[in-house]
Amino acid sequence: MKHLSALALASITVLPVHAALYTNPADLPSKNYDFIVIGAGTAGSVVASRLSEDPTKKILVIEAGVDDTGNLNVQVPFFAPFAANTAVDWNYTTVPQPGLNGRSIKVPRGFVLGGSSAINYLAWTLGSKDYYNKLASITGDAGWGWPSMQEFFKRVSTLVPPTDNPTITPDQIPHSNGNGPVHVNLPNIDLEPDQRFITTAKALGSSSSPNLKRFNYTTDKNTGNSLGLGYTQVTAGGGTRSTAATSYLRPALQNRKNIDVVINTRVTRLVKNAQEGLVPVFRAVEVAISKGGKKRMFEASKEVVLSAGTIGTPQILLLSGIGPQADLGSKTVVNAPQVGKNVRDHPLLSIFYNVNSNRTYDDALRNSSLRNVDLTEWLTTKEGLFSASPGNLMGLLRLPKTFFTPSRPDPASGPSAPNIELIFVDGFVPSDTNPLPAAGHFMSIICAVVSPTSVGTIKLPSSNTDTFTQPLIDYNVLGTDFDVQAMLQAIADAQTFVEVNITTTKGGKKENEFTKDDYLQSLFGAFASAKTTADKIAFIRAHADTVHHPVGSARMGSIKTGYEDGVVDPRLRVGGVKGLRVVDASVLPIIPEAHTQAVVYTVAERASDLIKQDNGM
Repeated sequence: MKHLSALALASITVLPVHAALYTNPADLPSKNYDFIVIGAGTAGSVVASRLSEDPTKKILVIEAGVDDTGNLNVQVPFFAPFAANTAVDWNYTTVPQPGLNGRSIKVPRGFVLGGSSAINYLAWTLGSKDYYNKLASITGDAGWGWPSMQEFFKRVSTLVPPTDNPTITPDQIPHSNGNGPVHVNLPNIDLEPDQRFITTAKALGSSSSPNLKRFNYTTDKNTGNSLGLGYTQVTAGGGTRSTAATSYLRPALQNRKNIDVVINTRVTRLVKNAQEGLVPVFRAVEVAISKGGKKRMFEASKEVVLSAGTIGTPQILLLSGIGPQADLGSKTVVNAPQVGKNVRDHPLLSIFYNVNSNRTYDDALRNSSLRNVDLTEWLTTKEGLFSASPGNLMGLLRLPKTFFTPSRPDPASGPSAPNIELIFVDGFVPSDTNPLPAAGHFMSIICAVVSPTSVGTIKLPSSNTDTFTQPLIDYNVLGTDFDVQAMLQAIADAQTFVEVNITTTKGGKKENEFTKDDYLQSLFGAFASAKTTADKIAFIRAHADTVHHPVGSARMGSIKTGYEDGVVDPRLRVGGVKGLRVVDASVLPIIPEAHTQAVVYTVAERASDLIKQDNGM
């Protein structure tokens, strides 16, 4: 994996910078703007682009990270797993996690134009109708409900055809995309497990067994009902990753004169620059390019929009004196007890099977000559292995009804929302605890709990810290029994799906699509020897990670408390201050039972409308 990362980074080229893209805040043409957007990630790029549609308004975007231009780790879909721990990643780690035997785990976040949309695994899942309706119920704002959010879904994405796979066509998924700038497509290439997976899902979906019927095949998990197994929609078009930068920010830079973007620049704090009655006004931003470096101030006449993500947003708020007085003490400007609280992520665990196939991508990971062949094909045609993300197939499932009890209720948003996820990968998915084997061919099944109940925090490491020191990230992974038991069920479901006997041969042999032709061989690795429940729980705690979907650290409050249990109101305005709004995954009060990027794009589209409405635009 390290060799593949090095290969990608070695191919980076430096391209000319557009006139409105600056690398140093000292070079910016003005200190005064109408709007200042902090963070050019998934949400910030959307907001900046939409606000700049008004030519009378001047927009400044401040991004801590680097330019995305020419970076193959960003552009090549297959390189998605290898962008972490490179120059486009914040390279965060958590504090030791008790639920993971005291292990600290890596926290990849995009340190680049486009943010985490530039380094994630490209999966495009909107979430269920029940999720959005629950947002509306919590906040008391029907605008967050499924019916009202339809127009924003359509604004974000456009379905484009795969470059070299005519067997998978866009007419399979008519519901979930509109005419927006983000390109979404179905898998670019056929992989060995694909037809085995689809045939199995179709067969089990017609089973008389309620447990097996959960594995039903679906063509589109983005219709409001998320449940089922099928092809994964991904953010790519023409064989290249589509990001918030390529789809929103760069077109704005190229076509408009009223937007400035500065990279390599960190916000050190938000500054109170006025007082309206008893309410402090935060429309000033202090920045620096290095620890101890010269600080510069920029002011917004309308609003500051904080889009630094679930980790960066609470860090900046806390550094600005907006947070729990119990933690900030004398540095408190606004007592906001919920800043940095309510953090949730999806626990993840992979299991592996030996397979009888030489078509997996394992050899490409091990062999630099093969990688160069694949990379040359991608550079020349944007086709082949590197034009696709590593996994074509995904399942989103409810837990069995028997799983839930009065003492262990269902935490999902509703009956159309899943509890667990299975991702099928045509090769070995390496990790810190499971390095790539020196030989062999594998199928990986990534198991995730998408309705977790564990809650964590983001805090400052000390009262004298700064923006150049990472905050204390505590996801509290597998901190509840529900999450552990749900992961056990996810693993059991993964095994059931590939091992269940669904046909009988003429010779009376029981087999299924995965075992026929001797394709599926045996479990591989430490899980193969985990026989008892205690063994399996020990395996989970020793090897689990997260899907890198943190949310909630600056949550929308609930209407029943007058929004006192949140940081922002339903219009995403920070409580107790004026001039400051938050737009990113941190505002979500509950975690989506989905990969989060599509949700964040959609939230940012609605937020852009709210900002325009509140400012008479």
